[in-house]
Amino acid sequence: MVFAMKIKVTAKSYPQEVLKSKTPVLVEFYAAWCRKCAMMESILDELADEYDGRVKVCQINIDDNKALAAEIGIGVVPTFVVFKWGKPVAAASGILSKNVLVDMIKT
Repeated sequence: MVFAMKIKVTAKSYPQEVLKSKTPVLVEFYAAWCRKCAMMESILDELADEYDGRVKVCQINIDDNKALAAEIGIGVVPTFVVFKWGKPVAAASGILSKNVLVDMIKT
């Protein structure tokens, strides 16, 4: 069985992967040192697999992409933002349940 993978996004790939995506995109803004971010990994893996082809699940490391994180206004990690047609439609920060993330995707 092949599992869908989360997409690691950089400032360079952000326009193509997120803003120009024809499918909704769930983006986690995270940091490697963030324990709460690590706790969300398995839920993101599940969502990437369950919504494969219907929703992109992406991660952006705020330490490697400081200007992008600042531009979007990310001040806390993890922060989750759902984009549809290049526009943010839902956002929340902290440890979230899978159901909360699914509800955000369905917004």
